[in-house]
Amino acid sequence: MKAILFLLIILFIYYQVYYRFPQYVSTKTHIYLGVFTVGYLTLYYILNYQRVFAYNVLKNMDSASNKPLYDINSFYSKENKVDMLKNHLANKQGMRCINCQNPILQNDLNMYKINYIKPLEYGGYNNIHNLGLSCSTCNAFRPF
Repeated sequence: MKAILFLLIILFIYYQVYYRFPQYVSTKTHIYLGVFTVGYLTLYYILNYQRVFAYNVLKNMDSASNKPLYDINSFYSKENKVDMLKNHLANKQGMRCINCQNPILQNDLNMYKINYIKPLEYGGYNNIHNLGLSCSTCNAFRPF
C-alpha cells in the first residue's frame, strides 16, 4: 500500500507543477511520466501477485550471469562426437575396414564412412553394435 501512496504523491506533485508552470512541462515529459507509471504499476503487480514468476526470472538471470563464457561441454561439438565415434569403431574393428579388412590409418580416418553392418531395412538394430567403418571403395560397391 505504501508503494501506491508513493506513486500517488509523485503524480500529485507532477500535476501541481503542470498546473502552475505549464510552459516547463512538454509532451515528452508527459510520455516519460506515463511510461514510468505503467512500468511502476507493472513491477508492483509482479512483485505482489506473481512472486514465483519474479523469483524464477531473477534466478535465471543470476545463473546466466554466473555461467562461464566457455563451458567444457561446448567443446564437444557434433564433429568431435563423430570423430570420437569413428575412433571407437576403428579400435573395435582392430583398425581395419569392416568389409575388406584393409588397414585403417589414423590420418585417413575422416575419409571412412560409418555404415550399418546389417541395414535397418533388413532387420538391423539401431545401436552402436550394428555400426562399422568402411572405406570409400567398399562404400562405392556396397549393395545396400
